Amino acid sequence: MATFFAVFIFATLSLTAFIHIYWALGGLWPGTDEQTLSKTVIGSNGINAMPPRWITGLVSIGIMGAAIWPILWLGWLPHPLPEWIVTAGMLVLVAIFILRGLGGFLPVARRMNSEEPFATLNLRYFSPLITILGVMMLYLLLSK
Repeated sequence: MATFFAVFIFATLSLTAFIHIYWALGGLWPGTDEQTLSKTVIGSNGINAMPPRWITGLVSIGIMGAAIWPILWLGWLPHPLPEWIVTAGMLVLVAIFILRGLGGFLPVARRMNSEEPFATLNLRYFSPLITILGVMMLYLLLSK
């Protein structure tokens, strides 16, 4: 089970990181212009443009780090980090993913990110997937 979870997390977050790189380079999918893209993938009230490209690039690096971290945790990738840092990283990722995932269902989050189609996509797909990833990371953390 741990192998499946780690591979699933890596594949899902790697794909997500690459999509963010695409946006950082000026890509517009799944939108047709910057406004529709921002309303689809960010959804903050009144949003009409994407953040600066360099910020999106930094986000992609963070997502890729989250993709690799469970692999470090399982010892599949050699690294010089002390074990306590790897453990702390897993704890932080579990907290981030579970809080973000479950938080997307809260009325306050839905009010803050009410632009469509993001609001619907977040409720149906983004928040459930992020919660599942967090639970998978929690399983990895507790099973080692």
